[in-house]
Amino acid sequence: MFNEKLLTINFCAVDLETTGVNPAFDKIVEIGAVKFNLAGDKEEFHTLINPKVHIPYNVVRIHGITDEMVCNSPSIEDVVFSFYDFIKDSVLVVHNPSFDLSFIDLVFKKQGIASRRLWGLDTVRLARKFFCELPNHKLTTLASYLGIDCRNHRALDDAIVCMMVFLEVVKRSGLDENSTFGEFMNIHGARVNSKILREKSEIATARKIAIGKKITIRYCDTDGNVTVRNILPKEFIQYGKNRYIVAHCYLRGAERCFLESRIIGIE
Repeated sequence: MFNEKLLTINFCAVDLETTGVNPAFDKIVEIGAVKFNLAGDKEEFHTLINPKVHIPYNVVRIHGITDEMVCNSPSIEDVVFSFYDFIKDSVLVVHNPSFDLSFIDLVFKKQGIASRRLWGLDTVRLARKFFCELPNHKLTTLASYLGIDCRNHRALDDAIVCMMVFLEVVKRSGLDENSTFGEFMNIHGARVNSKILREKSEIATARKIAIGKKITIRYCDTDGNVTVRNILPKEFIQYGKNRYIVAHCYLRGAERCFLESRIIGIE
């Protein structure tokens, strides 16, 4: 890919709105994406998502998406394969990629989509290099500077701004359609990956938990309530400094993520 010309590459700017900041527990409520190239071709993907959980008020204050707005929207299971088909052959362009990519990574994994390890180009990093005169590099600030009329913290609008920032950076960098992707990466620096890491079996050994083996745990939630759960572990993941067990929970009748440090007993 590094030797490919920028003109031959499809890029896709992606933005999500969610119920919170932790992909192990929180849900996607909106997906916006714009597939584009340097020739000027453009295609959009947009949908609200019913997260099947309450959207907290403090989050609604940020993006304005309410329970009522998503109640008749499709679930993530209904749209994830069409979203994957939309982005799969593109280089992803994201404002702070590790956040959005971590949510997408977990959703793909839960639905059995064997994608390549997700990575993207970071427009925050690029904006800091090429828009150093600005007081900050939030999408709202960049949109105002570039004269883009958009809704703040809505997925498709933010994806469009992300695309425009990327295209402006290409212009300011002196690169053109005949430049290679490798030349652009020399400007960008290392690609940014999802923060979701798949853990090895050492965790399972240390906690006497094995994938595919049903066990009973005593689990303490954030309010200090302790419940006894029969679970069937499916995967061990790490997000930031925290380790989680992805498992089918028989009490809830659904897949859940359990924070390892909150497991206070194993039977």
